[in-house]
Amino acid sequence: MIAGVTRGRLKAASQRFSGVLMLAALPAVVATGCRKPPETSGAIAIEESIAPLPVRIGTEIVSCKLTNATHQPIAGARVQVEGDMDHPGMAPVFADAVEDAPGNYRAPLQFTMGGDWVVLFHITLSDGRRVERQMDVKGVESN
Repeated sequence: MIAGVTRGRLKAASQRFSGVLMLAALPAVVATGCRKPPETSGAIAIEESIAPLPVRIGTEIVSCKLTNATHQPIAGARVQVEGDMDHPGMAPVFADAVEDAPGNYRAPLQFTMGGDWVVLFHITLSDGRRVERQMDVKGVESN
């Protein structure tokens, strides 16, 4: 009889523990299910560049080349470029890129101060998908 009571108590304790685990895991499951997965570039390759080098204060040309999984150019995208100093307190600079060849986008970006910059490419593909790419520009030189 004592063994039967012990088994019954163990079973009840096990069921309570399982219920507690399920309740504890519920917020993680709900949060994951409600969160939109991050946009990935998937089969989109982005190759960014800047010229001339070394980068100096003034207008420089930032470029990106967009290709698909079969290495074909992705034409018809809208590319906005944003330049930010890597420290707070400076206003960002913006430029719209022009497609000068299928899949090749170029923008004149005004570097207003020497130092380290972060250039963000905000890309909207012709089908509405959005992709972003960051390029670090270290050591913009004073003239």
